[in-house]
Amino acid sequence: MARNFFIIDGHSQLYQAYYAISGLTTPSGQPINAVYGFTRMLRKILKEDRPCYMAIAFDSKGPTFRHKEYEKYKEHRKPTPDDLITQIPLIFDVINAYNIPLFAIQGFEADDIIGTISTKVSKENIECTIITTDKDMDQLVDKYIKIFNPRKKQIRDIDRIRKEMGIEPKSFIDVLALSGDSSDNIPGVPGIGIKTALDLIREWKTLENVLSNTDKIKGKKRQENLVQFAESARLSMRLATIDIEVPLDFSIEECRLADFNNTKLNELFTEYGFNSFLAENHDNN
Repeated sequence: MARNFFIIDGHSQLYQAYYAISGLTTPSGQPINAVYGFTRMLRKILKEDRPCYMAIAFDSKGPTFRHKEYEKYKEHRKPTPDDLITQIPLIFDVINAYNIPLFAIQGFEADDIIGTISTKVSKENIECTIITTDKDMDQLVDKYIKIFNPRKKQIRDIDRIRKEMGIEPKSFIDVLALSGDSSDNIPGVPGIGIKTALDLIREWKTLENVLSNTDKIKGKKRQENLVQFAESARLSMRLATIDIEVPLDFSIEECRLADFNNTKLNELFTEYGFNSFLAENHDNN
C-alpha cells in the first residue's frame, strides 16, 4: 500500500451531500440524505484510492479566532439546517465504525486543522490529498499536497495552480486579501475582484508590495481604494490565512487505517436503511 494520506473536510462534504440528495430518510423517518452521500463518498475513496492514512476534520461550535478579530466574519452565512444538524452525530458513528480519526477543536475551523495536519504530513514527504470544495485550500498546495474537489471531479496540484493562476499556491492568500471572499464575508478592497487581484499579485508578488506601490498601479480610483482600504486588505489577509500551527494532538501513525468494525457498520447500515452498502459489505466478506 502506498504511503498516501487523505484528509476530508468534514463539514464541506456533509453540506455537499445534503444538498445533492434530498428526501432520504431512515425506516423510522430520520433524515439521512447527508449521511448517505458522505458515506458513499468515503467508501469510494477507501475502495478506489486505498489510502494508507486518513483523517476527517470538522468545524466546532462557537466563534473562532477570526470572529474575535472581525465580528462580521461569515456574518451572511445561513444557519445550519435543523435536519442536517440531526445527521451530524449519525455520520460521526459511521466514521468511528470505520476507525478513522476525527478532529475538531474549539476556536478553530476545519480548514486550520486540515492545514496543520497536511503540513506535517508533507514535511514527512508523504503524499497528502485534501478532499474539499473550498477554494481557500489552494494556499496549502505544495510538492506533496494536492486537493481533490469531488463535485468537479478535479485535482488541483502545484502545476495546475501555477498554470491556471500564474502564481504560487501560497500567494493565493495575497489574492484573497485584495479581492475578499463574499462566502466568508472577508471584505478585501472595494472595486478589486479576483481577476484584478490575480493581475496585481502576478506583477507585484505580495500584498505589501502592492500597497507600497499604489502610485504605479493603473487607475486613479483603484489607487485611491488601495490607499484608503489598506488596513482592510491586511485584515482580510489575516482572516484568509489558514493556521498551520493548531495545537493538535496528532501523529501520522495514529491515522493509519486499521480494520473496519464491520459488525458496527452493518448495524448502522441496517438502522439507516443503506441496503446497497449492506449488500456490498456482505459480498466483500
